[in-house]
Amino acid sequence: MKRSYILGLAVLAACAAAFAFRTASVSAATAGGAAPVLNTNSTKPLVYAAWVPYWQSQSGQEDIALHLDAMDEVSPFSYEIGTGGSLIDDMNINNGSWDGWFSAIKDLNVKVIPTIADFQTNAIYRMLSNTKSRQALEDNIAALVKAQGFNGIDIDFEAMSPATRPYYSLFIQGLAMRLHPSAKFLTCTVVPRNDPTRVYATVPSNIIYPESYPVLNKYCDEVRLMAYDQMTTDLPLDASKGNGALYAPVADAAWAKYVVKSAIQYISPKKIMLGVPTYGYEYEVSWANNETTYQRVRAFNYFDAMDRADSLGIAPVRNSAGELSFTFTSSTYIAEPSILVSTVASAQPIELKAPNPGNLTTFFVSFPDAQSVAAKVSLAKQYGLRGIVLFKGDGGMDPNIWNMLD
Repeated sequence: MKRSYILGLAVLAACAAAFAFRTASVSAATAGGAAPVLNTNSTKPLVYAAWVPYWQSQSGQEDIALHLDAMDEVSPFSYEIGTGGSLIDDMNINNGSWDGWFSAIKDLNVKVIPTIADFQTNAIYRMLSNTKSRQALEDNIAALVKAQGFNGIDIDFEAMSPATRPYYSLFIQGLAMRLHPSAKFLTCTVVPRNDPTRVYATVPSNIIYPESYPVLNKYCDEVRLMAYDQMTTDLPLDASKGNGALYAPVADAAWAKYVVKSAIQYISPKKIMLGVPTYGYEYEVSWANNETTYQRVRAFNYFDAMDRADSLGIAPVRNSAGELSFTFTSSTYIAEPSILVSTVASAQPIELKAPNPGNLTTFFVSFPDAQSVAAKVSLAKQYGLRGIVLFKGDGGMDPNIWNMLD
C-alpha cells in the first residue's frame, strides 16, 4: 500500500480514539445525571487551538488527531494569496486524505478555522488599496468558507506596511459583513506589540501600526497574538536577564505579559488568543566590546533540540526566560544574513567565559517545553484571555505540552 494511505489509516484510527475518549467522558457524565456537554467554555477555563503547518501536514494531522480531546479549534496553515486574489491551497486539503480528519474534528465539535497567510508587503498593499480587488478577495474567502463547510477563517497578514492600515481595516470590516450573517467565525492573527519604551532606546514621535486594534476588536471574533520570536527585542529584559548571561528566548512569559497588556488596552481579553511557540532557535554567539552578538542559525523543534543535546552529552537547563537551553562549541562557523543578526549591550556572558582554544564558535540553543507553556497558560488565565493557540502542532513539540491544556 502507498505510504499516504497507511498514514491516513493511522490518522483515522487516532481520530476514532479521540472520539471514543470524549464519548466515554460524556457517557459517564450522563450516567451521573448531568447533561452531556462537549468542548465548551463551561467545562474548560480556556479555549485551546493549534496551527497545523503545511510543511508538516501529515505529522500535524496525526498529532492533532491523537489529542483532539484537548482541542477547541484547529487551524490548518494552508492557504496563501495568489495572483489576482486567488487562494492557493498549499496543504492540498481538498484531496481525499483529509476527509476523515475533518469529519472526525467536526464530529467532536472542534472548530475548523484554516489560515490564509500573506507575507508580501507590496502585493498586499496593491490588492487591499484597490476597492475592486479588495472586495473580490473578501468574496473569494467567504465563498471558500461556505463551500468547504469551515467554521470560519483566520487572516494572517504579517508583512503589511503602515500605509496598508486603512485598507486592511476596510478588508476586515468587509469580511466580517460577509461571514457573520452565516454565523462564520473571523479570526485575525497579528504581530505582537510591546510598550514602545521597551523596544526603542529613543521612542519615535509617530508610530503607525499596520493593524488598528480597535477595528480588530469591533469586527474580529478572535484576535490571535503571535507572542513569539522575542529574541532581543525587549530592552529592559535584555538588560536585566541578558547582562552577563545568554538571553534570546523565543518567548519569555515576562515579555508575553507586556504584549498582552498592550493589547487589552484596545481589545477585549475575551477575544484574545495568546500565541504560544512550541519551537526554539539555535544561535551563534560571541562577545566583544561589551556587546553580545546573536546570529540565528536555525529553528529547532523539541525533539531535535533534545537529540542535539544528547549527542553532545549535555543536559539542557532551565534559563532565566523559563525555557530550556544549552551551549556548546564547534569548529563550524555559519555566515548569516544581517537580518538574522542582533547585538545587545552586555557584560560578558558567563557561558562564554570558558576558554575556547583555537577558533571555536559557541552555539546557544533556547527552546520551550511543557513547563514554559504552562507559564503562558497561567498568564492567559491571569488576564482573563479567551485562550491559547499553539504554533505549531506538528508532532515535534514536547508531548507533555498536551497535559498543560486543561
